Amino acid sequence: MNETENNNSFKMKFIDKLIVSMIGIANIIVIIITIVAVNHNYKRMHEQQLKRLNDIPYNETYKYLESDNTIAIYKDVNAITEYKCVGNCKITRFSSSQFIIDNDDLIPIEDNGKVNLFSVSKNKTTITLDDIPLTSINNKYGIIKINNKDGVISKHGKIVLDCIYSDIDINTSHIVTINSNTIYVFDNDAKLLASKPITTSGDISISEKNNNLYINIFDTKNTTLIFDIRANKFST
Repeated sequence: MNETENNNSFKMKFIDKLIVSMIGIANIIVIIITIVAVNHNYKRMHEQQLKRLNDIPYNETYKYLESDNTIAIYKDVNAITEYKCVGNCKITRFSSSQFIIDNDDLIPIEDNGKVNLFSVSKNKTTITLDDIPLTSINNKYGIIKINNKDGVISKHGKIVLDCIYSDIDINTSHIVTINSNTIYVFDNDAKLLASKPITTSGDISISEKNNNLYINIFDTKNTTLIFDIRANKFST
C-alpha cells in the first residue's frame, strides 16, 4: 500500500471516529434536553397540582381539598388521609382570639357545631371541643371548652387540665381555676400548688404584684383572694 492510500485510510478512519463521536455527543445532548424537558413538565404539573390545594392556617406540612362532604388531607401533592364530615364542616379559619396549636399533625375541623382535632397520623378525631381553643396571656396554653366546662390545652395539643372547671384564667406563671366553690392554683407546668374552698362562685381574673397573686371572683359580690407565690399558699 502506497503513501497516498495510507493517508486516505487514515482520513477515513478519522472521519468515521469523528462521525461516531458526533453521533454520541448528539445523543447525549438529546438525552439532556429530554431530561430537562421532563423535569420542567413535572415541575410545572407539580406546581399546578399544589395550586389547587388549600392552605391550612399555621400548618406547614399539610394542605387540603373539600369535596363530597369530605376533607382530603394532602402532604405535598399526595392525599394521605381524609376526614368524613358529619354535618357542614370546614377547616377552622384563624381568628385573633384563637389559640394556635403548634402541632401540624392536629388539624382543627369545625363540624356539626363542634371543633374536632383530627390527627393525621392516627387518621381519627382525638379531641372534640365545643369551640376553638382561646388564647391566654401565656402562649404555652389555650383555654378549651367541652360540654360547657373549661380546661387547658398545650401548644402541642395535649390537654393538661381536664374540662371540669366553670372558669379559668392564666398568666405567665400561674393557672387559676374555679369549680364547685373551690379555687385551684397551678404553676406554669400545670402542677397543682394549692386549693381553697370558697362560699361564692363566678368568673375569675388574676393579676400578680409583689410576689402575690390576686384572684378576683365576680359574683353577686366581688371577692379578692391573695395567694402568696413564695409560700405557695393562700394568705389569711
